[in-house]
Amino acid sequence: MAAAIAGFPVVIARGSPYEVGRIHGAAVAPVITREVVARGGARTAASREHAYAQAAGLATVMQRWAPHLLDEVRGIADGAGIALNVALWLQGGAPGLETVPAGCTAFIVGPDHSGDGAIYAGQNKDTGVGANERSIILLVKPEGRPGVLSFSYAGHLAQFGISDRGLSLWGMSLYPDGPARGGGGAAGLFKRMLLECGSVAEARELMDAFGHGDVGAQAVSDGDGNCGVMEHLGDKHVWLDGGRASIAHANMIASPDPADRARDRWRERTPSSGPRHERINALVAAHRGRFSVNRGFELLGDHAGAPASICRHDPSFEGIQTNAGIVTEPLAGRLHASYGPPCSSSRQTVSFATA
Repeated sequence: MAAAIAGFPVVIARGSPYEVGRIHGAAVAPVITREVVARGGARTAASREHAYAQAAGLATVMQRWAPHLLDEVRGIADGAGIALNVALWLQGGAPGLETVPAGCTAFIVGPDHSGDGAIYAGQNKDTGVGANERSIILLVKPEGRPGVLSFSYAGHLAQFGISDRGLSLWGMSLYPDGPARGGGGAAGLFKRMLLECGSVAEARELMDAFGHGDVGAQAVSDGDGNCGVMEHLGDKHVWLDGGRASIAHANMIASPDPADRARDRWRERTPSSGPRHERINALVAAHRGRFSVNRGFELLGDHAGAPASICRHDPSFEGIQTNAGIVTEPLAGRLHASYGPPCSSSRQTVSFATA
């Protein structure tokens, strides 16, 4: 069902993987259509059809890695009234309509840092204008599989959020030079697979097994409080370990290897990345021992160094604005989201207990 509340549509789906997908698709079918149009809008009709046809090959990958998710995508397609190849295309990382790069800021605060033994994790969703009209909060409980509570684009298996196994997942774009394609990294399929992992160690194994071709950074934490960021640089992975303390990231290569950092093109692509990365890490460090959900939103709503700030309102700088802020309590199973900049927008809360 889709809950009618102020803010993002909330989709709650339980049942077999296919039924979960069908409920999702039917609940927000017009929003999924909007998402398909937005992501295909920059293409010609012929190139769109070619892309949809190529996406059919993703079914083979899913059959090998996650056949239950292929069933869920079939359900999304049937529920939304779109072709299966189009639904597959969304899961494979269909490029957005926006021609500007994305620039998000994320943090994870572990039990050794928070002050109350809890874990807090969150991220700003900083993309082009119009992203909120295609976004939803998705709570799925497939039979025999982990439940996932995700802030996502409609029709996608997941973007980022938490699981009922205590895992959290966040994603940032990276822009290295060389043969790697700069961008946001993992597609919805891979993000959902990561969210179904039981631990940081398991998520890292999956990241390595899936290969080095993607580019981007994923921040993860687990129910034991471990946290870190995996930077995918196209030809290698770099793990940044936060232990049980904390870690934060914002679109710049933070690898300890100077050669990796020398490849970084954030200064040309997203000039705010360096200042935001330094600022979010400094803020997390400054609030050791006194963290909370409200504190998380304060960090995500920070305006120091504007326009290259964590919270951004003016899309004339980099073409990016802060569309939403998300703060989660992975162990408590709660996700809080602001519809608009986290400094000033009202919040909605969804939890696994909702379903």
